[in-house]
Amino acid sequence: MRQQRPLPQPPFSNRQSPPWWHWIAWMVAFAIGALAFRLALEHYLSAADPFAQDVQAVIERHQISYIGDMTSQVFHRKDCPLAAQIPRRFRVMFFSRRAALEMKFNPCTYCRP
Repeated sequence: MRQQRPLPQPPFSNRQSPPWWHWIAWMVAFAIGALAFRLALEHYLSAADPFAQDVQAVIERHQISYIGDMTSQVFHRKDCPLAAQIPRRFRVMFFSRRAALEMKFNPCTYCRP
């Protein structure tokens, strides 16, 4: 009959406690991670959006006066606060009201273009 090997014990079982520095190392690692997350979040929130600046330059250069939302099929004036909330990937720009209506977009009920 084969002799059975004992099962391996977890690194810190009930019989053995972790070394004293183990807890300090975890606290330092957590503090560094929290600080890195906070700095990254502050940088993300404070950074200027270069894409938004480029879109604004195109609007001013080409006199685009209407911005449409591809998901809701609604178009707004370029200064409408609801137009600013449209995600970049769903924005469509129109030179005229007629162009927006030809693309089957409905006018915004807030800014009434």
